[in-house]
Order: sequence, then structure tokens, then C-alpha cells
Amino acid sequence: MMIENVLTKRLGVKLPIIQAPMASATTPEMVISAARSGALGSLGAAYMSPAEMVSAIRKIRREVDHPFQVNLFSPIAKREVTADAFSAASDNLSAIRSDLGLENANEFPNFENNFSEQFEVLIDEKIPIVGFHFGLPESRFVERIKSADAFVIGCATRSTDAVTLEEAGVDAIIAQGFEAGGHQGTFESDEPPSMFGLMALVPQVVDAVSVPVIAAGGLMDGRGIAAVLKLGASAAQLGTAFLATPESKAQDVHKSLLVSGDHKGTKITRAFSGRPARGLVNTMMDMLDKNPESILPFPYQHALTSKVRSEAARQGRAEYLPMWAGQGAGMVRNQSMEEIILALAEGLEIALR
Repeated sequence: MMIENVLTKRLGVKLPIIQAPMASATTPEMVISAARSGALGSLGAAYMSPAEMVSAIRKIRREVDHPFQVNLFSPIAKREVTADAFSAASDNLSAIRSDLGLENANEFPNFENNFSEQFEVLIDEKIPIVGFHFGLPESRFVERIKSADAFVIGCATRSTDAVTLEEAGVDAIIAQGFEAGGHQGTFESDEPPSMFGLMALVPQVVDAVSVPVIAAGGLMDGRGIAAVLKLGASAAQLGTAFLATPESKAQDVHKSLLVSGDHKGTKITRAFSGRPARGLVNTMMDMLDKNPESILPFPYQHALTSKVRSEAARQGRAEYLPMWAGQGAGMVRNQSMEEIILALAEGLEIALR
């Protein structure tokens, strides 16, 4: 099967399917398999060091001669966090630290903003398709990456943000619905989650901008992809659909819960990172969400919870792990990337026919 439109031609793909750049789960193997299967593979590089980015990019290029996307979080402006706010946020984690056997050390969370170094990798490696999450970096970065002939993708959770992205020069816009797993593409750290569902959002974004629109949020099969194409989107981006694949680096307990369906559904939380993100409901979400005012803004909350998340992963403790997933989590397949993309293509063809 092959579907051609302005976007698929520009991206150099056979299918209007994009594998989402999930920073905590994507691997070079996932990108390679997506590309070989006719979709656009995407490397979620936000949490990678520049050296890790270079290694992953070159591994992908050794295996496939297809375009692929590299996605980064836009840089975060430094914000002041008071001692009282930090103390309250740290106290919220005391019981969890104790249960995991961690010391209850009050180390002020710190983070390194290495966006400039990550950005240089995009330039040096001549990445053809670049995506940014959480809005866009400063105009000088956008101008420079576009002058390097990269195709730039932005993410919007409302039509007004889509207009802002187009005016800033992006070449395609992801319309991310409320159903999406992982971090919402809100522009500001303390911005409340968007309440737009995908079926309402896509036609509004399509009507508001002239660049191609990519639909994301809760899409799990060919029927969903066909629906958003009929609404005017040029492609669909899927993430949760690929989380349980052998190519994914999601935690084993995360994959098991998705495949078995033995979970309590999903909700949006700021508990793990400080930004709105949708994941499988668990104990840590429930505990911290009771006191939302005690959750630090991103990326301080992300830094504060880093040891908890690492130890929970080591112990396989699902109750304290961020297990990002969209509202389509109940439709996760226990298959490989290639098998899932083939099924998506077949389902899309049937639905369109």
C-alpha cells in the first residue's frame, strides 16, 4: 500500500504513519524498523546526551537509507524555586523513598540545559527532519535549522498555538489531542492541560493553518488513521501502539501491563516531571496529585523524582514508575514494529475502501 500527499512526498515515506518520538522509549531499532516498514521513524532525543545522539543517529544511518526525524524538547527558561516549595515537594516523596529503601536526602534538584549542544548535533549530522516539543526554541535556532534545509515539525494542543507555530516557520504541525500518551505539547511549564479531543482538534487546526497537519492522540489502528485523514490531516502519529514492541525500551513491567490490560486506565498528571503528561494510573500519581500545589515545575520535578524513578525501575515497581500511555492503551498489540505497521496499513486500506 502507498498513500501520496504533499507531506508523505516531502517526508519520503510510503505510509501516512509516523512513529512518535517518545523520549523515554524510542530506540534506534524502533526508528530503523519503522523506516523499513514504510513509516517515518522518529528518534526521541530529549533525554540523550550529544554523544548518545550521535551514536544513535549513526547507527540508524548504517542500517537504513531513509529519512527519519530527530525530536528535542525546546529549552526551558530558568525559574526560581523557593526553599519552601522544594521542601513541600520533597516531603511528598518521603513515603515513596522509604518504601524503595532510599535515603530521604533533601538535595535541591538541579538540571543541565544542554539544548545548545544537542542542537549542534542536528546541524553537524545534517538531520533532514527535526521536531520540537513544548513550543519552539528561540527564532535563531529555527532560522538556523531551516537554513540547513531541515523540515521542521512543531506540536500544538490548540488551534491558536498551531497558528503561532506556522507564523514562526514550521513546515508541519502535530495536532495533539487530549487522548495522547506522554507529555502534552503545551508551550509553558505551568500551562494547564488542553481539553481538546483529537476529533474536535484536527479540523480546527486544518482550517487554521496552511501547512500539513499530523494527527496524534489515541490512534491505535487503521480505522483511527482513516478518520483523521478524512478530517484533513496528512498523516497520523502513533506512540502507545508501539510501546510494547521488542524494539521499545519501555520497562518490562510497563510492557506487561499494556499487553495484559491489567491496569486502571490512564490520566494526566504532573507528578513525575512537573508538566502535564498522560500515563497508566498508579500509586505515585495518586499520592502526589492529592497535593498538586506541592509539585515543582518542569524540569525541577523531573530532577527531584529521578532517583525514585531509577530505583523503581531497578526493582520493577510499577506503582512508582512513569508509564506513559494514551487513551488507546487497551488496544496495544503484543507484536513487533513491522507486524504492527503492516496491520495498520492493511486496516487503513480497508477503512478507506
